[in-house]
Amino acid sequence: MRPRSLAPAVAVVGAGWAGLAGALALAEAGLRVTLFETAPQAGGRARSVTLATPLGPIAIDNGQHLIVGAYRQTLGLLARLGAGPLLRRHRLHLVSDRGLSLRAAPLPAPLHLGWGLLRAGGLDWSERMAMLRMMRALRRARWQVRPNETVAALLERLAQPSGPVSKLWAPLCVGALNTLPAHACARSFAAVLRDTLGAARHDCDFVAPDAPLGALLPDRGLARLRALGATIRLRSTLRELRRSPSGWRLDAAEEPFAALLLALPPWSAAAPLGRLGVDTSVLQRFVPEPIATAWALWPAGEAPRLARWSMLEEDPQRARFGQWVFDRGIIGPARVAGVVVSVASRIADQPAQALADGIAAQLRDAFGGPAPSAIRIVTERRATFRCTPGLQRPACDHFGREAPGLWLAGDYTWPDYPATIEAAVRSGQRAAAGMLASLAPAPQPQHGHATDVPA
Repeated sequence: MRPRSLAPAVAVVGAGWAGLAGALALAEAGLRVTLFETAPQAGGRARSVTLATPLGPIAIDNGQHLIVGAYRQTLGLLARLGAGPLLRRHRLHLVSDRGLSLRAAPLPAPLHLGWGLLRAGGLDWSERMAMLRMMRALRRARWQVRPNETVAALLERLAQPSGPVSKLWAPLCVGALNTLPAHACARSFAAVLRDTLGAARHDCDFVAPDAPLGALLPDRGLARLRALGATIRLRSTLRELRRSPSGWRLDAAEEPFAALLLALPPWSAAAPLGRLGVDTSVLQRFVPEPIATAWALWPAGEAPRLARWSMLEEDPQRARFGQWVFDRGIIGPARVAGVVVSVASRIADQPAQALADGIAAQLRDAFGGPAPSAIRIVTERRATFRCTPGLQRPACDHFGREAPGLWLAGDYTWPDYPATIEAAVRSGQRAAAGMLASLAPAPQPQHGHATDVPA
């Protein structure tokens, strides 16, 4: 490997999970990396925050994120950074306050799911068989769906009764795609099913962290980058982006960069690229969708008996918008549970107190009393993109002709996934691999040497 001082200098803009994954791959390959981030901390839309509560400050995540066993690139990266001991695997067991209970059996795939569906509680025999037929049909179709099909149309085409739709498929769609079934992309939904319920037994495991997200990748990733000699520039807003004969310039005072990895959400990347003069229409088609997380807190030891995770019955008519609840255990002085409200654009006009009251009522109905001492609602207003059919995903080198040396990373660039941590990590690693290949020195021609051959 060439000395680092002679290696190309590259810039990564954005220290979310895509940018961190890309920056680590580039730095570990020996490049001189400068990482730019507007915020005062790394992590992007999956970061840690400290909430001020009546029970004292609580270190938690900006939202309740889910990691599953199928997230191989994410789990591999976390293991390399030493975060593996902070993760706990749990075999799939989906429960809801409407009586659903679906547990993966300790059998090889696909028997683990087939047995689990056949024995699922809260559904009658015909509903369980309909679910089994749907998974079998998708597998036979190699998880391909009709062009521009929505999740609602897919479920209707595959003859799913109302029970499985309301108790399982719709909550899974809303939770995974952050888009209502009537508008959600069936292709992405099928990809989620393919890589979790339809894959190896351990791929549908729930992986729960024992620490906030910041302790997994953001903090450890920055420490690793610094150890590799990377320059970290937090609180650094992208003011200028231009291509010069000597390379990419992000600031007049900076040295030029041989290549640039733009690891920003599409709506954030569109502005600087538009000023560069490239066609950003592919980015402007992405529409942000918020997610709200209601953090419910009880004094430690006074909470009701909570499920590790559970689906909640949503009832917008009664201001009950929670869809999933996750027990985060005891954090400092409090027992904490995160209630997820996906597609939170629907509650934009909902008063915070009314939303909190509805969440408290859902928790009471599901688990009994006592009521939470406090509920703190954290809304990530641009948490994901709306995962709708026909949405073109740009490749990591989409702007390669118009802007040579410019690479894209972000969950929106991964071909068939919704906005997930795994899609972000994969995209960062893929873009880094492309950049490394483009910057690799050309192979030197091999010159043969004449050898005298005795007669």
